[in-house]
Amino acid sequence: MFEDLKALKLDSSYRPVQIIGVFEAFCMIYTGRANLVEKYDDIEIRSTNKSFSVPCVISLNRYVNRDKLNLKCNRKNVFWRDNNTCQYCGELFSENSLTLDHVTPRSKGGPKTWENIVTCCRECNQTKGSKLPYEANMQPLRPPKRPTSYTFRLLEKRKKINKKWLPYLGE
Repeated sequence: MFEDLKALKLDSSYRPVQIIGVFEAFCMIYTGRANLVEKYDDIEIRSTNKSFSVPCVISLNRYVNRDKLNLKCNRKNVFWRDNNTCQYCGELFSENSLTLDHVTPRSKGGPKTWENIVTCCRECNQTKGSKLPYEANMQPLRPPKRPTSYTFRLLEKRKKINKKWLPYLGE
């Protein structure tokens, strides 16, 4: 029953850190490593003589250094960041129909970083080729940037977000 339920784990300053199973969240609360922030309504964990709330959001008793939360700049994560949308024509595509484009081409010294890679359809990628954006007259719809937290990679689709998590997720 509890296998599919998830809890949002926050650090002590209420920044999202990770999504975990509710059993792990419960254990963290029970052992004193975390505090209950939000609970699932109408669901309880029961023992023979006690009942416990099922955690929906917990906060750790410690601060988590943001530098340790590093999301790799790879194909799947870039597609996720850009919502499977070509950053030049604005159309939505399946992952098999998408490519990655270096805004500043590698042949012109462009690095493989979050700030230089965008999701691109095959047609736009071929049109742009190894030109700079101004040379091809093709600017990305949104400037590429590093995602703010790896928590969002785990969510993938908006419908998986529990509404009780929204105040803690910011964006």
